[in-house]
Amino acid sequence: MAGLRGRVAIVLHAHLPYVLTHGTFPHGSDWVCEAVAESYLPLLGVLRRLLLRGIIPRWTIELSPVLCEQLASPRFRVLFQNYCRQKQGAARQDEEHFRRYGYDPLFVELARFWQSFYAERLREFTEEYRGKLLAVLERLQRIGAIELLASAATHAYLPLLPSERSVGLQLRLGVETYRRYFRTAPRGIWLPECGYCPADSIPARALFGAAAERSMGTEQWLARLGLEYCVLEEELLRRATPLTQLPLRTVLLPYRIASAPNSPSAVAFFRHRECAARVWDARIGYPGDGDYLDFHKKHHASLLRYWRVTDNRTDLQYKLLYVPQWAQSKARHHAEHFAGVVVETLLQFHAQTGHAGVLCLPFDMELFGHWWFEGPLFLEALTELLDAHPEIALAPLGECLEAVPVFGPVRPPDGSWGADAGHLPWADPQVHWIWQLLRDAEARLRPIVERLPEVRNPLLERIVRQALRELLLLQSSDWSFLIVGGTARDYAQQRVFFHAQDFHHLCEFAERVLDGAELAPEQQHLLEQIEQRDALFTELSPRWWSAAE
Repeated sequence: MAGLRGRVAIVLHAHLPYVLTHGTFPHGSDWVCEAVAESYLPLLGVLRRLLLRGIIPRWTIELSPVLCEQLASPRFRVLFQNYCRQKQGAARQDEEHFRRYGYDPLFVELARFWQSFYAERLREFTEEYRGKLLAVLERLQRIGAIELLASAATHAYLPLLPSERSVGLQLRLGVETYRRYFRTAPRGIWLPECGYCPADSIPARALFGAAAERSMGTEQWLARLGLEYCVLEEELLRRATPLTQLPLRTVLLPYRIASAPNSPSAVAFFRHRECAARVWDARIGYPGDGDYLDFHKKHHASLLRYWRVTDNRTDLQYKLLYVPQWAQSKARHHAEHFAGVVVETLLQFHAQTGHAGVLCLPFDMELFGHWWFEGPLFLEALTELLDAHPEIALAPLGECLEAVPVFGPVRPPDGSWGADAGHLPWADPQVHWIWQLLRDAEARLRPIVERLPEVRNPLLERIVRQALRELLLLQSSDWSFLIVGGTARDYAQQRVFFHAQDFHHLCEFAERVLDGAELAPEQQHLLEQIEQRDALFTELSPRWWSAAE
C-alpha cells in the first residue's frame, strides 16, 4: 500500500482443556459453554457485522486443537443448547423474584437483558451457524477475512516436556488437526503460553537432568513441520543474542530466530507488552473501568451478573448496578483512545526508522466477552477505526511476514509470556510431581510402542492409541496453571490423577496383550469406557510418537 506507515496484528488465542465428559459445574463443560456464549459467538457476530459494512477484519485467530475437538463434538452441541436454556430460565426466575419483592427496576431490566442475551446466543448457534463454528471460521479464512494459526494438540507447555517424542507428537497432531478442520496447511503457529527454548537451553534438562531426552530448539521443530512463524514475548527479543549484525532491534519488526548460525529457523513476531497491557491488565487497563460489567460478583441463585466494576479495588458488597448503555459508550471511547495509542506508536517508529512496523497484539480470546463483557464491542470499534486510517492497516501475521523486512537471525533465551517472561507457573516446584509423572509415563509406554511393528495386533494398536490420548491430556498446561493459581486446584489435581490412572490401566492391558493373553471382560469394558470418555484426535497414530526420536 502506498503511504502505509505501519500494520497492526490483532492475534486472538482461544484454548480450553478437554472438559466435555469431565464434570459440568463449577468446573467442566460449563467452561466451554461460557466461552462460546460470552466470547466466541459475540466475536463471530462482530466479524459478521464488520463484513456487512464492507470492513475486512483481518484478525489472526488460533483455536487450540483440543478446543476444536470439543466445539466439533455432537455432545457439545447438545450441552450448549441446554446451557443457554438453563441460563434463560434462571434469568426469568430472577425477574419474577425482583418483581415480587420490589427490587430496583434496573434489576428487572437486567434480568430481561440476560434473557435476551442467551436467547440470541442460542438462535445464532442453532439457526445462523447450525452448530458448526469451525466451518464458519474455515469459510472466513477462505475469503480472506481472518487468518487461522495452528497450535500444539492439548496445549502442552513445550519447554518442559521430557522428550522430543512428546514435543513432536503435540506439534504433528496439532498440524494434522488443523488440516482436518480448516482444509489447508497452516503457515503459522501459536506456541502454548508463548513457550520457547533454543537447543542449548531447554528447561526440561534442568528439571529431569540426564533423563531428559531433549536436543532440539523450538524453532527447529517448526521448521521440520513447515511452520513459518510464531509469537513470542517482547522480553525474549530484548535478551536475545544476535547471530549476525543487527541494523535494528525493535519489538515492532519480526526476527528470524535460530539456536545457532545456519541452523533451521523460523520467524517470530514479538508482543508489544506496553500497548497490550492497556487492554488485558485489569489494574491499569480498560477492563478495570468502573462502568464495565463486574466479572466476580454474581447473583447467589442464578449466578448471573448484575453489577458494574464500580471501583476495581472495592469490596464486592459495594458494587453498584450495571448500566449497559454506559458501558457500551465507554467501550467506544476506549477504542478511540487505544487506536490513538497504536497509531502514534507506529507513526513515531516510522518517523525514526523509515520502516513500516508491525504492532503485534496477542490476547486470550476469552478476555473479550467472558472476562471483559464489553470487549467484543471494543474490538469492533477498534477494527473500524483502524480500517479507516489512511496510513495504518490491520493485517494478519502471514501478510505482515510478506510485507516487512525480517532481521536476524537472533537466538532468544528460553521463556514464555508468563511471570517475568520465565517458566512460571508451569515450572513451579509445587507441580514438579506432574512433570515427573509424565516422565515415568513415557518410560512405561516406550517399550510397548517399540514392539508395535513386530506384533501387528489391531487390539494392541487400539490400546496404545488411547494410552497416547491419555498422555496428551496429562500434558495439558492447564493443570499446572490451575493448581499453582488455586482457582480450580482440586479439579486439576483430580484430572491429573484420573488420566494417569487410565493411562496405566491401558499400559497394563497392552502388556497383557504383548504376553499373549486376552483381556478379561471387565478390562474390555473399561477400555471401551475410556475410549468413550476421551474420544478425540481420530487421526492420531502411535508412529508419530516414536518417529520423533
